[in-house]
Amino acid sequence: MIRASRGRRVYPTAEINITNLVDVTMTLLVVFMIVAPMLKQGLIIELPKSPVVETITTDDKAILVECDKEGTLQVNNSLIVLSELETTIKALVDQYGKVPVHVRADRNLSYGFMMGVMGQIRAAGVETIAPELEPIEN
Repeated sequence: MIRASRGRRVYPTAEINITNLVDVTMTLLVVFMIVAPMLKQGLIIELPKSPVVETITTDDKAILVECDKEGTLQVNNSLIVLSELETTIKALVDQYGKVPVHVRADRNLSYGFMMGVMGQIRAAGVETIAPELEPIEN
Protein backbone atom coordinates (compact mmCIF):
# COMPACT_ATOMS: atom_id res chain seq x y z
CA MET A 1 0.00 0.00 0.00
CA ILE A 2 1.41 3.38 -0.97
CA ARG A 3 0.59 6.35 1.16
CA ALA A 4 1.47 9.91 0.42
CA SER A 5 1.84 12.32 3.23
CA ARG A 6 3.01 15.94 3.06
CA GLY A 7 5.83 15.69 0.65
CA ARG A 8 7.36 12.52 1.98
CA ARG A 9 7.41 9.53 -0.20
CA VAL A 10 6.27 6.32 1.42
CA TYR A 11 7.31 3.03 -0.10
CA PRO A 12 5.07 -0.05 -0.25
CA THR A 13 5.29 -2.34 2.75
CA ALA A 14 5.91 -6.04 2.22
CA GLU A 15 3.53 -7.86 4.54
CA ILE A 16 2.59 -11.49 4.33
CA ASN A 17 -1.04 -12.15 4.96
CA ILE A 18 -1.06 -15.53 6.67
CA THR A 19 -4.82 -15.63 7.20
CA ASN A 20 -5.31 -17.59 3.97
CA LEU A 21 -2.50 -20.01 4.88
CA VAL A 22 -4.07 -20.68 8.27
CA ASP A 23 -7.49 -21.24 6.68
CA VAL A 24 -6.13 -23.77 4.20
CA THR A 25 -4.09 -25.54 6.89
CA MET A 26 -7.07 -25.83 9.23
CA THR A 27 -9.28 -27.13 6.41
CA LEU A 28 -6.72 -29.81 5.53
CA LEU A 29 -6.38 -30.76 9.19
CA VAL A 30 -10.13 -31.24 9.53
CA VAL A 31 -10.28 -33.29 6.31
CA PHE A 32 -7.47 -35.60 7.49
CA MET A 33 -9.07 -35.98 10.92
CA ILE A 34 -12.30 -37.12 9.28
CA VAL A 35 -10.74 -39.39 6.66
CA ALA A 36 -8.04 -41.09 8.78
CA PRO A 37 -10.36 -43.33 10.84
CA MET A 38 -12.03 -44.54 7.63
CA LEU A 39 -8.72 -45.85 6.28
CA LYS A 40 -8.53 -48.64 8.87
CA GLN A 41 -8.85 -52.02 7.23
CA GLY A 42 -9.13 -55.41 8.81
CA LEU A 43 -9.06 -56.32 12.48
CA ILE A 44 -6.53 -55.27 15.09
CA ILE A 45 -4.40 -58.38 15.48
CA GLU A 46 -1.19 -59.08 17.39
CA LEU A 47 0.41 -61.87 15.42
CA PRO A 48 2.29 -64.66 17.20
CA LYS A 49 6.09 -64.36 17.09
CA SER A 50 8.39 -67.02 15.72
CA PRO A 51 12.14 -67.22 15.08
CA VAL A 52 11.45 -68.77 11.66
CA VAL A 53 8.97 -66.91 9.48
CA GLU A 54 8.21 -67.98 5.94
CA THR A 55 7.52 -65.28 3.41
CA ILE A 56 3.96 -65.60 2.24
CA THR A 57 3.34 -64.47 -1.30
CA THR A 58 -0.14 -63.05 -1.68
CA ASP A 59 -2.06 -63.77 -4.84
CA ASP A 60 -5.06 -61.75 -5.89
CA LYS A 61 -7.16 -64.87 -5.44
CA ALA A 62 -5.94 -65.92 -2.00
CA ILE A 63 -8.43 -66.30 0.83
CA LEU A 64 -7.65 -64.33 3.99
CA VAL A 65 -9.15 -65.44 7.31
CA GLU A 66 -8.61 -63.01 10.20
CA CYS A 67 -9.50 -63.52 13.85
CA ASP A 68 -8.94 -61.01 16.64
CA LYS A 69 -8.60 -61.75 20.38
CA GLU A 70 -12.37 -61.46 20.94
CA GLY A 71 -13.04 -64.18 18.35
CA THR A 72 -14.38 -61.89 15.62
CA LEU A 73 -13.92 -63.56 12.25
CA GLN A 74 -13.42 -61.94 8.87
CA VAL A 75 -13.03 -63.68 5.54
CA ASN A 76 -11.65 -61.39 2.82
CA ASN A 77 -12.68 -58.34 4.93
CA SER A 78 -16.29 -59.54 5.41
CA LEU A 79 -17.50 -60.25 8.95
CA ILE A 80 -18.87 -63.75 9.52
CA VAL A 81 -19.64 -66.07 12.43
CA LEU A 82 -17.82 -69.35 13.04
CA SER A 83 -20.80 -71.47 12.00
CA GLU A 84 -20.74 -69.87 8.52
CA LEU A 85 -16.98 -70.27 8.01
CA GLU A 86 -17.08 -73.65 6.23
CA THR A 87 -19.77 -72.63 3.72
CA THR A 88 -18.08 -69.28 3.07
CA ILE A 89 -14.71 -70.95 2.42
CA LYS A 90 -16.37 -73.56 0.16
CA ALA A 91 -18.02 -70.80 -1.88
CA LEU A 92 -14.72 -68.96 -2.26
CA VAL A 93 -12.87 -72.15 -3.22
CA ASP A 94 -15.54 -72.83 -5.86
CA GLN A 95 -15.10 -69.27 -7.14
CA TYR A 96 -11.26 -69.06 -7.05
CA GLY A 97 -10.27 -72.70 -7.43
CA LYS A 98 -7.54 -74.28 -5.32
CA VAL A 99 -5.96 -71.30 -3.59
CA PRO A 100 -4.11 -71.07 -0.28
CA VAL A 101 -5.90 -69.79 2.80
CA HIS A 102 -3.90 -67.27 4.81
CA VAL A 103 -4.80 -67.21 8.50
CA ARG A 104 -4.07 -64.13 10.64
CA ALA A 105 -4.98 -64.87 14.25
CA ASP A 106 -4.27 -62.91 17.41
CA ARG A 107 -1.71 -64.51 19.70
CA ASN A 108 -4.06 -64.13 22.70
CA LEU A 109 -6.77 -66.23 21.03
CA SER A 110 -7.51 -69.53 22.73
CA TYR A 111 -5.98 -72.64 21.21
CA GLY A 112 -9.32 -74.44 21.16
CA PHE A 113 -11.05 -71.68 19.21
CA MET A 114 -8.20 -71.52 16.71
CA MET A 115 -8.29 -75.28 16.17
CA GLY A 116 -12.04 -74.98 15.55
CA VAL A 117 -11.34 -72.35 12.87
CA MET A 118 -8.65 -74.54 11.28
CA GLY A 119 -10.99 -77.54 11.37
CA GLN A 120 -13.73 -75.59 9.58
CA ILE A 121 -11.22 -74.52 6.92
CA ARG A 122 -10.06 -78.13 6.44
CA ALA A 123 -13.68 -79.31 6.28
CA ALA A 124 -14.24 -76.88 3.42
CA GLY A 125 -11.71 -78.87 1.38
CA VAL A 126 -8.70 -76.56 1.68
CA GLU A 127 -5.35 -78.32 1.51
CA THR A 128 -3.00 -75.36 2.02
CA ILE A 129 -3.38 -73.25 5.16
CA ALA A 130 -0.68 -70.62 5.68
CA PRO A 131 -0.54 -69.05 9.15
CA GLU A 132 0.94 -65.57 9.28
CA LEU A 133 3.60 -65.00 11.95
CA GLU A 134 5.72 -62.06 13.06
CA PRO A 135 9.51 -62.46 13.30
CA ILE A 136 11.18 -62.24 16.69
CA GLU A 137 13.39 -59.16 16.81
CA ASN A 138 16.75 -59.46 18.55
